Amino acid sequence: MQLNHENLSDHVAKIIRKMILNGSLKPGEKVNQAQLAESLNISRGPIREALRLLQNEGLIKHETNKGTHVTTLSSQDAYEIYTLRALLEAKAASLAIPNLIDKDFSRLELLLEEFKNAMDERDLETEARCDINFHSLIVSASRHKRLIHMHQQLDTQVGAMFLTVANKLPARAALVVENHRKLLDALKSRDADRVSREFSDHYVHALKELKEVKGLLTI
Repeated sequence: MQLNHENLSDHVAKIIRKMILNGSLKPGEKVNQAQLAESLNISRGPIREALRLLQNEGLIKHETNKGTHVTTLSSQDAYEIYTLRALLEAKAASLAIPNLIDKDFSRLELLLEEFKNAMDERDLETEARCDINFHSLIVSASRHKRLIHMHQQLDTQVGAMFLTVANKLPARAALVVENHRKLLDALKSRDADRVSREFSDHYVHALKELKEVKGLLTI
């Protein structure tokens, strides 16, 4: 099937996203549109559109007179992303408890299994997607529309945060499934205090570990 212009942009975005997530394009590196167009044997139009899509996801940053670069995260970025998600998800997970059904728990289990398989294959793109989908399912079950909307706005930066951690702190990335298992077990207990505590601690501990690794984030 021949790709139309819109599908081509999506396809190019997928290629560039994979390059970012597997480290071929590194945080802070300038994205050379001409070089990409030549290597993919396409015009620059789909490249520009693909980069706009990735900018909306938070993986690419464009600055006037500086060009387009792969996003880097500062210590302040990490602090703001993790502390805000801790607040939002601790509340959302508590609200979700009475709304979660067996089908939801089965879906969360499948996401953990898919995440584990992706880790074995070093498929960072799938890992990032599983992480986002896991948390999104739980937050959506809160049925709190404004909270869900605020949480979704942060998703555009989660990919860049996940990339930073996975590439520079692989020891922590290897514990992601175990850490998410704790969250799932807390939800299954339907103990609101335990759920709120586990979701808050999930991000507080992650932020502490990032701070302990010198040079992990751009200052």
